[in-house]
Amino acid sequence: MENCYKRIIVDSCQKMAGEDLVKGTWGNVSLRKGDKIYITPSGFPYDIMREDDIMVIDLEGKVLAGIHTPSSEWKLHVAIYNKREDVEFILHTHPIYSSIASVTMSQVPSLIEDSAMICGPQINVAEYGDPGSWELANNALEALGENSAVILRNHGLVNVGQRFSEAFASAKVTEKNVQIYLEALKLNKEIFTLPEETKKNLREVYKKMYRQ
Repeated sequence: MENCYKRIIVDSCQKMAGEDLVKGTWGNVSLRKGDKIYITPSGFPYDIMREDDIMVIDLEGKVLAGIHTPSSEWKLHVAIYNKREDVEFILHTHPIYSSIASVTMSQVPSLIEDSAMICGPQINVAEYGDPGSWELANNALEALGENSAVILRNHGLVNVGQRFSEAFASAKVTEKNVQIYLEALKLNKEIFTLPEETKKNLREVYKKMYRQ
């Protein structure tokens, strides 16, 4: 099964790159199975990545297997997995609109129903922390809460899920929702938002039904 998990990571990285969610070697991906985390190596090109390049670490960050160095953001992944038992996949990307929000916003409301369902009632922007630091990891964890998306201040986007498809959908919907919000602000018109109770209910419906 180890090669199967590693194959999922490789395929996920190539799909992530193909959807223009990252540039170059930026971003990282991980999958948790039991007490093991399968994670991308640091600074490795996605187009030539193979199963043997995937690193395996434990829930404290200790390297268990692999020939490279784990992603420089392994602390971010470890922090989330240790806090969120429902999360088995993490996708860290740098899409353009979410990156714009990372330098201008403190929070982006979920304006559309799919964002409220998949991402949460709002998408928070975490306080800044240096790349690869525990400060970044802990700030991201706090701002993530029970949602599936969090924007990292002056950095990028993190999405979580029970599997790649869920984290990937969260990333795509987050970026769409942020783009809608930023474009709507330009119109200088009233922005109609979903009622808070509706957003909470949509999220619960997703977790109980659609997430299956």
